[in-house]
Amino acid sequence: MISVLSCGGELFLTACTDSLMRGIALKRVGGLNTKPLKVRFMNELAGQSLGGYVLEEEIGRGSMGMVYRGKQIALGREVAIKVLPQSLARDGSYVARFIREAQIIAQLNHPNIVHIYDAGQQNKLLYFVMEYVQGPTLASLLHLDGIIPAYLAVQYGAQIADALDSAYKEHHVIHRDIKPENVMLDRWGKIRVMDFGLARATGHQPITVAKTLVGSIYYASPEQVWGYTLDNRSDIYALGVVLYEMVSGTRPYTGRSMPELTQAITHGPLVPPSKYNQEITPELEQIILKVMARKREERYEDASIVARELRALQLQAPSVALVSSNGLMVLPKTPRERTVIHPPKRPQSQRPRYLDVEPLEVQQAEKKVQPGQATHEEANRERALPLAFASHDATPPISVPLSDVDTHKAPISMQAELPEKSRLTFWGHIQRLFKSQSHEAEHPSR
Repeated sequence: MISVLSCGGELFLTACTDSLMRGIALKRVGGLNTKPLKVRFMNELAGQSLGGYVLEEEIGRGSMGMVYRGKQIALGREVAIKVLPQSLARDGSYVARFIREAQIIAQLNHPNIVHIYDAGQQNKLLYFVMEYVQGPTLASLLHLDGIIPAYLAVQYGAQIADALDSAYKEHHVIHRDIKPENVMLDRWGKIRVMDFGLARATGHQPITVAKTLVGSIYYASPEQVWGYTLDNRSDIYALGVVLYEMVSGTRPYTGRSMPELTQAITHGPLVPPSKYNQEITPELEQIILKVMARKREERYEDASIVARELRALQLQAPSVALVSSNGLMVLPKTPRERTVIHPPKRPQSQRPRYLDVEPLEVQQAEKKVQPGQATHEEANRERALPLAFASHDATPPISVPLSDVDTHKAPISMQAELPEKSRLTFWGHIQRLFKSQSHEAEHPSR
């Protein structure tokens, strides 16, 4: 008997050949209404302790249990705690998958794969503790933005490929459930692959019943639908579907029913992603089409080649031209360029020139001038003082009112036009008057 099972938004095509599988089908399809009990039970775990950890808040839910944000009591660090509820712990296959997921993650050590810290059982609850990744999933980004820019999709795809390549080459682990919901971005923008609950690895006893499709059907490879033995190229195909969805905003195959969807995956034409997004480069589209080849012999042999091909594209963020106030097109500066903004300069007011003329009384008190004698300091002062009067031997002096003596007034510019020898300072003019009076006193008129 072929039945379609739904759990957590995922579709399963299962051949129910024994009473155990029929019992699971009844529970999932709705023969036993356990969902309200399960939700109410899991909500009660918030604030409780499991081992040396405190459960604080539920952050995720799937077919293999619930994920809580918690805190390690001994070290005080934030962690993610995955719990298998008692309703699923009654099924031996779920318990086996849960334990195997923890063992597989513990074997993997890669910067793009979530790390596991601890595992245990308390109060008939199985749990394991992982690092807490603070960031969104690719599914959340697609839900908000619709399309992820090609240069970012290439970076994310290359990092997913690195994680898949490391898992398969080091421990022969096949994820079998690569999809946007199982890929997260940390706070530094790095990819973290998680949820290895459906993964298969060498040395672990098979759990999946023969001719059973596990994982999300939208990202399943044709050989998964046909029930063939899987290898790493099945994960590569799922990576191609994720890339297709990131750059185009839509899934490559859809259907109104399960048979229609499986028929599209196995025999339907693949619409190029550039039909939905014309900004996709031909080189990127060619990589996606090769990764999603229906025959796995036509795909890339391993994920490391996919990562290398994606990085070789060297896609950059597009430059946005800005229009300045004068109508010119200005390109934004690259992130490496530093823009230094200087504070505005304070306006410098010019000192009025009439303030440089010292009063006559102050000058006489500082120094007595002997008749017919001019010191070196006086000569310098005469050259420094800007206000000039004409000498008696040359052009008659120009009478300038005090209110008109300013740097921007015409009288100063007129005096600036006089020859250097004909200009005389105010002090020099007074000195000439003293000389003339002394001369008359020494030689009185007869």
